[in-house]
Amino acid sequence: MTSLPEGANNDSATLGLVLGLTSAIAYMAANLGLRSVVGLNEEVGDFDWAIWVSTNRVLPVVTTAWLVVAWRRFRGRPALPPRGLVLPLIATGLMMQWGGNVGFQFALSRVGLAITVPLTFATILMSAAIVGRLVINDPMTPSTLWAMAAMLGAVTVLSQGTQRATAAMVEHADLMTIVLGAGAACLAGMAYGSGGVMIRRCVAGDMSQSAVIVVLSSTGLISLGTTCLLRIGPEQMLSTPVDQWLRMWGAGCATTVAFFAITGAYRFLTVVKVNLLNASQAAIAAIAGVLLFGEPNTIWLQAGTILTIIGLILSARRDAPQVDSEDSRTN
Repeated sequence: MTSLPEGANNDSATLGLVLGLTSAIAYMAANLGLRSVVGLNEEVGDFDWAIWVSTNRVLPVVTTAWLVVAWRRFRGRPALPPRGLVLPLIATGLMMQWGGNVGFQFALSRVGLAITVPLTFATILMSAAIVGRLVINDPMTPSTLWAMAAMLGAVTVLSQGTQRATAAMVEHADLMTIVLGAGAACLAGMAYGSGGVMIRRCVAGDMSQSAVIVVLSSTGLISLGTTCLLRIGPEQMLSTPVDQWLRMWGAGCATTVAFFAITGAYRFLTVVKVNLLNASQAAIAAIAGVLLFGEPNTIWLQAGTILTIIGLILSARRDAPQVDSEDSRTN
């Protein structure tokens, strides 16, 4: 899955490139949609609003996953995960939905898009490397260690720019507001990175991607939706303007496209190339945050974004020897 199969022609490589670019564009579209709904509902607090946005974001993913599961069952193929993995997947889903999606959305309301995306990316790479080493014995190569150092530098540098970013997002920004914003972005990265290790462990065997996704997304919809009913109330939820519904569902549709596209890209391209394609998100987020949403363009933002991209490139390089080795063993 991490290497281009022997005999693959130019058409398959082109398809992989298209899928990789599609995933990067779709993820960025989702981020823009999530950023566009920040602060639109003043009657609901930012934390509750983050939960409500995350609930609507996961709805298209749940719908798509269950359709795929139903199709697999109709064709007589395994559709759901083994019972022994259901509870671990539910726990992973709770972590990724609450720490990841809710944390990411809340961070957008405190430090903006330009800071949140690279800060989350940096933490994803660090946490995935550490948890992967502890749980599935992923190798700690020199490139991995250098990548982690670059990511740690990115987190440190980006944190220096959170004060101006928060001041642009919140009228009365204090130290606690800044810490909560940066902390939420880092929490999202840790949840996504750690959850990714569990997903890789599950799909390494015969389990389908849809079997994993359906549990993770359904866990999010049930837990987030129930919390919204209790904290926001059905009347307030139903009073959400149509344009806000469309933005949230649009972000969810983009997330769905991105996930399935990047899964397909791994069938035709090496992990190196796919990671490089997605590394563009950090730079695009910085540009979009400044140009589209008027977020401050600081030297800390520029330096932190560059360090994030460098770390992603170094992280991708760790797979190069493995790809060559796998290619040489392919029959």
